[in-house]
Amino acid sequence: MEAQQKTNAVIGQYYLRGIMETASGFKLNADSTFEFFFSYGALDREGKGTWQQTGTQVVFLSTHTKVKNFSLMNSTVLEGNKLTIKITDANPSLRSHVYALVKSGDKKLEEITDSKGEMSFPKTEVDSIQLILEFCPEKIFVFSNANKEHNHFEFRFEKDIMEVFFDNLELTLTEDGMEGRHPLLKEGIYQFHRN
Repeated sequence: MEAQQKTNAVIGQYYLRGIMETASGFKLNADSTFEFFFSYGALDREGKGTWQQTGTQVVFLSTHTKVKNFSLMNSTVLEGNKLTIKITDANPSLRSHVYALVKSGDKKLEEITDSKGEMSFPKTEVDSIQLILEFCPEKIFVFSNANKEHNHFEFRFEKDIMEVFFDNLELTLTEDGMEGRHPLLKEGIYQFHRN
């Protein structure tokens, strides 16, 4: 009974405090599920899952397993002296914000997609391609290339790329809320005040 009362006392909404131009928070529901939101300028991200209280710790876990952020749709050999990478997503506001790091032996080539979701490099053998969507810098996708002669690669976003993933994030209960690491902000202790 006492444990149930402690858990019920945690249910509610918690909002990030003290970070300029950033709105973020958790809603802890009675059925042990939670909703998370993050808003910075025009960028909005969300997450959800289950929460569990152990003593003064609240642990957050996504309900589904982590998935790939991008998928390779096609790779081929094209004529010419270029290596091209294309993001074939229909959303132009996302496809023009992808960073790529191409590894070829000891060489590393970096570029960002243009408004069409494309980028090009001097032709080279590709060992791997690392892709990061600017709005989700914590999600790094690495494609290991087995077809060294290929010089054209097309990728698409996975549907959950903007979702925030929780892997046993722990926050500590305080007198007026919770504190601990934020899933998207730089390392540090952040305060979430209960509303």
